Amino acid sequence: MDEKIKTIALPIEEKLNIFEKKLNDIIKENPTPFSNHLYNFIFLNAKRLRAVFVFLFAEILNIQDENVINIALLSELIHNASLIHDDIIDESKKRRELETFSEKFNSKVAVLEGDLLLAIALEILSKTNSKITKIYSGRIKKTILGEINQNTTINLDNIDLYIEKSFNKTGNLFVVGLEALFSIKEQNETIKENLLNSIKNYSIAFQIKNDVADVKSKNFYDAKQKNYTLPLILFVIENKINPMDFEKYLSSDFNKYILKSEEYIEKYKQKALTGLDCLEDNIYKKTLVDIINYTLRS
Repeated sequence: MDEKIKTIALPIEEKLNIFEKKLNDIIKENPTPFSNHLYNFIFLNAKRLRAVFVFLFAEILNIQDENVINIALLSELIHNASLIHDDIIDESKKRRELETFSEKFNSKVAVLEGDLLLAIALEILSKTNSKITKIYSGRIKKTILGEINQNTTINLDNIDLYIEKSFNKTGNLFVVGLEALFSIKEQNETIKENLLNSIKNYSIAFQIKNDVADVKSKNFYDAKQKNYTLPLILFVIENKINPMDFEKYLSSDFNKYILKSEEYIEKYKQKALTGLDCLEDNIYKKTLVDIINYTLRS
């Protein structure tokens, strides 16, 4: 787990320790010839943001239920499965400073290891209840449809479409944990709306930040697939170039558009923080604010 996030999240340290032990046991109970790599993938350099958010919101909303840890495990397992599958689609060579499954082994192994995590998630889901099952199945479906849309819809110069696709790619697996918590204990409608908007805006900012990092590192895989991320869309719009000829411009200086994209990150971050204003000040709210600020820092 990211050491800085672990330090910030000290108020939920006990819950995170129990979570890590359960996750560790799950991986050991389902051995494959590739378990060592799976173990390293899941436990080295992982941020655990979705689990952290689940535990913090559970404390903030005063939800004490055995399903809280199941919700955290579900979110983390499904997230990791989606990363393994994404790396096949994106032909990625590195993830969390490790070789991806498809690079180290092959795409068949990667598909199966991702499917294994999804199967384990289904086992955990079967231990919850029908409300949580419906919420997770719906959000997983939306995530997959978002991935299909991203890989079939050409996005060259439409910022609104990019923002929508960014949420579909990242937001569902942030929102689902909060929705599952709401199903356990009824909440004030205003609080529910504000918190959902907060996490949605956070997920958009988080995806933009990841896309900016790709451009900074000269990773233009998305652009070559005619799926432009925010810095590239801003570049295309301002320079009035033909998006279909964008490969001619890949050696350009994108610093100006990276800075503009970081303004979008800040805008959505502030919306995420504003959504928390409905909560009373306490250590858990402060921790949540600190996590948001740290993970969306420039």
